[in-house]
Amino acid sequence: GKQIVKYALIGYSNTLSKNILELLALRGVSKKDVAVFEDKVHGAPKVSFGDEDLIVLPLTDLKPQDFDLVILTGKSPVAFHHVQKYADEGIKVIDASFAFGGGEEVPMIVGGVNDSKLDCASNFITVPHPYVVQLLGALVGVANKYTIKNIRLSAYIAADLEEQDGMSELYNRTRRILMNDTIQANEGLFHKNLAFNVIPQAGSFIGEETTGEWIFNTHCKQVLGGDVKVHANCALVSAFVGMGMYANIETIEDIDASDVEADIKKTKGVLFLDKQEDGGYFSLTDAQGENSIFISRLRQDMTVENGISLWIAGDTYKIAAQNILAIAKQFLKRG
Repeated sequence: GKQIVKYALIGYSNTLSKNILELLALRGVSKKDVAVFEDKVHGAPKVSFGDEDLIVLPLTDLKPQDFDLVILTGKSPVAFHHVQKYADEGIKVIDASFAFGGGEEVPMIVGGVNDSKLDCASNFITVPHPYVVQLLGALVGVANKYTIKNIRLSAYIAADLEEQDGMSELYNRTRRILMNDTIQANEGLFHKNLAFNVIPQAGSFIGEETTGEWIFNTHCKQVLGGDVKVHANCALVSAFVGMGMYANIETIEDIDASDVEADIKKTKGVLFLDKQEDGGYFSLTDAQGENSIFISRLRQDMTVENGISLWIAGDTYKIAAQNILAIAKQFLKRG
């Protein structure tokens, strides 16, 4: 019969965990095989699971022996300490908190790109930030066939970077501007007014990079290997959900855009539309609410010897949830 998997999810209020629960429910996982925990719980908060609700339990109630897989979302150092312990006790753990980049001892995995690393993993693996899952998920075909040398990208990130609060702030500011209301320009979650604007800051500053740029840099290197060079530019745009990005990829071998197109069309979970005519491509709103990665505007990059550029749009947290469950399936198979 079908293997019944029991899932424990740590963290419930973030977009990623909501998307993981939504996918599990859609795939027909029973409510009794899923439990949601949080480090510090006040009252008995509920979280939706398909048409039903799950009550969020305190982390102290999590008995690892009751579960096959623990997924950590959210950013709790306390939880991280726990999951290391669970892994040592033999439970499979996927860290999706992004607070603790893998390092050598905990492999960082994107399905299709480097899932062979599961073979030498112990019980503990980590996944990169959703931004990087969207980028590398689009490059599965390229990564498997060529050696990627450089990635230069410009990412246009929506307000859901700051979860529900970010979307509410954008909505309220937009409404106030349309009603000719005054707003303080440089306050709020985004430090500038995001409505009808583009802001060259995603996250806080770490030296000259912002968190978003730092994440692209470090996580791409961890997945693809240390020799790849990454230069990311991140901007916030006046959209609610997801991310669109232009990526320029330089490889060591000769690379041809039409070969890459053929590979992209064979990649699972990726849609391609590139008609070179008005509207003959995917925009960000086409991708919102969808689990696929949307690719358009694939071209040869003539500024380097071997290069291509492409446009990648997606509902970033949905793509990340999909990736986590795809890896989980293989991870659990390994016994």
